[in-house]
Amino acid sequence: MTQSQETNAGARIAQPPGLWAILIAFLRLGCTSFGGGTAAWLHREFVLRRRWLDDQTFLAALALNQALPGSNGVKQAVLIGNHLRGAPGAAVALFGLLAGPFVIVLGVAAAVIGLTFATGLRSGVYGAPGFVAWAIVAVTVLCIGVLGWPLIPVVLCLIPVSVGLAWAQGRRR
Repeated sequence: MTQSQETNAGARIAQPPGLWAILIAFLRLGCTSFGGGTAAWLHREFVLRRRWLDDQTFLAALALNQALPGSNGVKQAVLIGNHLRGAPGAAVALFGLLAGPFVIVLGVAAAVIGLTFATGLRSGVYGAPGFVAWAIVAVTVLCIGVLGWPLIPVVLCLIPVSVGLAWAQGRRR
């Protein structure tokens, strides 16, 4: 056995980590590494820092992941979790890796929706007051929000209507 193999064999852990430890580790990684490079972060965390895996196990899983479709980071997380605690470990690892980014993106999306709504209300009040503007807004909300019609056809139909009504209203003044 070479020096490198002895070091890697010595890096194996006697007792695999519990599900809570796996969850916390993957949750931390998910919150700090989403957007790319997850496989490198996984290697740093589980091989170098925590020593829950050796290089050989990690690289074997990574090689398998390269042959399968999908995100390598997600597949690697599932295989690491499975290696550490079986199916429950795989489920906890996947949940931990994806839960943080999901909550972050959900919060950002809620903020964007709120800002868009506020901008629309402000535009309706200050930009083009009057019955015609509010009627177009109401029809748009009804068609897209309530009836679930696709945005582009609704807007393409309402643009000429709203421009025509605004032109007619301007001519009356």
